[in-house]
This record gives sequence, C-alpha cells and structure tokens, in this order.
Amino acid sequence: MTQLAQLPLETYLLAEQAVPISCLVCDHENCCSASRCRHCHAPMSLAHNVRSVKKKPHLVAVIGASGAGKTVYLGLLMDLLTRHVGLLRSTARGPMSISLQQTTTTALSTGWFPEKTVTTPEQWHWVHCQFNCRRRRRPLELVIPDVSGEALATETERPNRYPAIRSLLAKAAAVLVLADAEKLQAGDHSHDFLILKLLSLIGELREEHSTVWRKRNVERRPLALVLTKSDKCDGLQENPREFAESHATAVWVDCRARFPRHEVFACSVTGATAYRDSYGRRQQVPLRIEPHGIIEPFGWLMSELDENWNKPGVAARLCRR
Repeated sequence: MTQLAQLPLETYLLAEQAVPISCLVCDHENCCSASRCRHCHAPMSLAHNVRSVKKKPHLVAVIGASGAGKTVYLGLLMDLLTRHVGLLRSTARGPMSISLQQTTTTALSTGWFPEKTVTTPEQWHWVHCQFNCRRRRRPLELVIPDVSGEALATETERPNRYPAIRSLLAKAAAVLVLADAEKLQAGDHSHDFLILKLLSLIGELREEHSTVWRKRNVERRPLALVLTKSDKCDGLQENPREFAESHATAVWVDCRARFPRHEVFACSVTGATAYRDSYGRRQQVPLRIEPHGIIEPFGWLMSELDENWNKPGVAARLCRR
C-alpha cells in the first residue's frame, strides 16, 4: 500500500540566492554566493557588510609608486587605531580587514619590512572599518584598499587593465598620496611622473562619471600629500610644506591646482634602518620602530569627510595622544 507524504518546498531559499548583489567598487552585479566580483575581483564581503549595516562606506584611494611605503603606512595606521592611540579608534568589519595589520606588524616585529603588494587583484588587502572618535557619537565607515604600485602604473599606461583601480579612483571620497621623501631629496623624481599621471586620471574619471559635471564645478574631495621616510630628511618633519615646495614642486603644484582642499604631511615608521643580505641580495631592514606622523594625515581626511568635524583645530585634537 502506497503512503502519501507532504513535503513543503522551500522555494523562497532559491529565490534569495537568485537575487544578484552589486559590487561596492564597480557596481557590477554578481551572484549572492560569489566571494569576489567577477569583473574587478574586489571582495564581495564589502557588499554584504554594506547590506548588513545598511550604510554605504566612503572609499579612500591610496596612490603612490611601488616602494613609497603604502603597505607599511596603512598596516601601522590600522594597528595604532586598533590599539586606540589618541582619540581615534577603529572597529574592523570582518576578518579580511585585519589581514593588512597582521601582515605588517608581523614583518616589522621580526626585523623585516613586509613584501611589496603583488599585482594580482585577488591578493590585495581591503580594509573596511568603522572609525569613530571618543568625543562624538556618529561613526564613519571607510574602505581603504592597499593597491599595488606596479598595478597603478600599469593602469595609467594600459587603461581598463585593472577595473578595480579605475572604479576606485572614480568613486573615491578622499585621496591619500604617498611620496618617498628620501628619493625626492636625492633628486630622484622618477615617482613624480606616476603621481602626476594618477592625478590626471582622477580628474579625467571625475568628468566621465559625474552626471552634473560643469566647468565651474569645484573638486570637493580632500587630498593629503604624505611624504614618507621623513626620518632620513633633515627638517622635513618640522616643515613638510616647505620641503614639498622645494623638492616635489611639480606634484605639489598639481595637487593644489586639482584639489582645493589639500594638505601636506610628513611621516616615518622607523627610527633607524640597515641593510642585510638575504638570499644573495642586499635588503633594507628596520632597526627601531618609531612611528611619527602616522595618524595626522588620516585624522585630517576624516575631519574633511565629515562636515560636522570641518572646524579649525579639530584634526589636531583627533590626533593628540
């Protein structure tokens, strides 16, 4: 004798999986179960975090040539903010946002600088954190990727080679430019041309993606020019603007012309460095870790992004220890 049984068909579960989700960086639609965007290879966890918190974060573009110190700066910045140094503090959105901090601090603690970021987009570090200040209630959501300097150079020569870079530069709410002060003082301006190309690309993308673009429209995004390795340049930490005018004239003039809201900073990570032979090659290593000027550029960008913080002296108070 055949017995009949009734089984409910939970088709709503299939319907949820069929709904596409847009990438936070390039807006390309992807499957809900995808781990990375099929167009720009950005992690889809960023989009899922936005859906869960129901608040779209600001994108911050960190540009500079390979070897300028982007990975070390961002990794140490996240470590300081996680340890609540000063008034600023950060809360990571997911395990992915801690990888850059872990990689940087682990390398520095063992007496090495972290390896340079590879050109493969799948291996780039993406930091999504909630940043807040102890003197205010409303936090600020930011996404800061650690993009390869070689990939940035390739994108300027071969457009659309890295869709994530192009979308990031177009949608970034703030720009952080890192330049090697040691090379600038030595008269090596090979990195200047890449920064000039990237600034020009940012302006070009702004015109292409702006729906209400007009010639009289003024660029409102803030830009911070950070001169790295300031411990090796006398007088740089006391007066970074004068150093930029003297040794990075082309970059400084272009930053001021394109971004009315701009500022220049000096930072350093080490107190002393040396050279060590590693597998037959001479490699620079840190001897002492003495961070200087790490939080100030980021605090200034946050004060510029938040209208309620845009008051004289606020950035300085945020960075005070």
